[in-house]
Amino acid sequence: MTNLKIGSAVATPERPLIAVPVMGETVNDVLVMLEQANESQTDVIEWRVDYLTDPGELQASQMQTIAFNADKPLIVTWRTTAEGGQEDFDSIAYHWVYQLAIASRVAAVDVEVALLEEVGDVIEDAQSQGVTVIGSRHYFAATPADLTATLREMIATPVDVVKLAVMPVSDEDVQRLLDATEVANQIKPLITMAMGELGQRSRFEGDQYGSQLTFASLGESSAPGQPSVTQLKAYFE
Repeated sequence: MTNLKIGSAVATPERPLIAVPVMGETVNDVLVMLEQANESQTDVIEWRVDYLTDPGELQASQMQTIAFNADKPLIVTWRTTAEGGQEDFDSIAYHWVYQLAIASRVAAVDVEVALLEEVGDVIEDAQSQGVTVIGSRHYFAATPADLTATLREMIATPVDVVKLAVMPVSDEDVQRLLDATEVANQIKPLITMAMGELGQRSRFEGDQYGSQLTFASLGESSAPGQPSVTQLKAYFE
């Protein structure tokens, strides 16, 4: 299994990386949350740009300011409404935001696998600049029947890291996700999680099966079932 590396942060056999999201409608809001994240015990920060009032209006200087003020490796993510985010996919605005992120040399960008045909150039640009590409897929209604096949299909894409989030309806769904992670984790680094309260144990136990990053919240969570940074740090100590 290849250890997950996001910027200077590297997952270890002892514990996964911990990431927290920062979300805000304005850049000033993001900077306030960024300061809180910098002071926390998290390893990685994810900026959810889809929470901005108008992501397409983001300026290069604003992206640079946020990248500069992040004391920890920064992932830039535009989560579309189709996969649980706040903003619909807009090709022009999406490309603009990711071009700014890549030019600012953030640690990683998260691109939904469903969009790869439309934004494949983003992946090429990111990788050419040494920016890690996380390919993600989110199932908010249910858990796919064949999770191993789902992961392998994602692994076959040109992304560097595969992230899969599912909504379980039973404990069996959670275990199926963990088992599939264990089967598929030998080729590319994986990040997997079952959402909601039912799936919360996957956020604590996922590393035992090969998931190398888990998300926590500083206050407001970006997905159902996220524990706090304090809870996760205490668990892994």
